[in-house]
Amino acid sequence: MNMRGFASDTHSHARAKARVRFGVGIWLLALAAYMCYSGLWWGLLLVAPATLHFYLGYRLQRSIQA
Repeated sequence: MNMRGFASDTHSHARAKARVRFGVGIWLLALAAYMCYSGLWWGLLLVAPATLHFYLGYRLQRSIQA
């Protein structure tokens, strides 16, 4: 247990969740770019969920470090 009362595996799960969020964000941006390149401009709507994944991953990383 650490100072905040969390077990160490809680942090490893949180790190894994943050990595997954960043990976999903990258995937959504790549998919949006491909869709726009193909002429499907509604693919730009995927940028908002990608941004949300990046933001939540960042917040999760910051909560682990604090």
